[in-house]
Amino acid sequence: MVIITQILTTALAFFIFFWMAKKLFWSSLLGLIEERQAKIHGEFARIDQMQAQVDALQAEYGRRMAAVENESRQKMQEAIAQGRQIAQEVADQARRDADAAREKSQQSMAMELERVRAELKQEVVRMTMGATEKIIREKMTDDRDRELVSGFVEELNRR
Repeated sequence: MVIITQILTTALAFFIFFWMAKKLFWSSLLGLIEERQAKIHGEFARIDQMQAQVDALQAEYGRRMAAVENESRQKMQEAIAQGRQIAQEVADQARRDADAAREKSQQSMAMELERVRAELKQEVVRMTMGATEKIIREKMTDDRDRELVSGFVEELNRR
């Protein structure tokens, strides 16, 4: 019986202690726990919100990078096309300049050829006149005529 009394007293003391602890400490302890849980839930919500913002920023960054890459690729293609166009224009201009220079040199050569021909014609006329004058001045024999004409031809060859 002593043991039962002891068990009952211990149980009664435990329930009294439990009731007093519940009245004095339990509500404030539960309040602290609930407050801590609310704070933890708030932190998780804030972390989820920040994660959503990070995801949105990453998506925006990806879109911007794709746009920058597309713009860069487009500008590169435009620059290449412009470079090809400039190269074609330079080649066309060089071709036109070369054609003009060739035409000018051909005209210059034709004019020089005409001038040389005219000078040659005048020289031949002058030389023929000189030879004719020599032939007429001298009384000629057949051998003398041949000698004068041969000399004239040799003089023409030297010039």
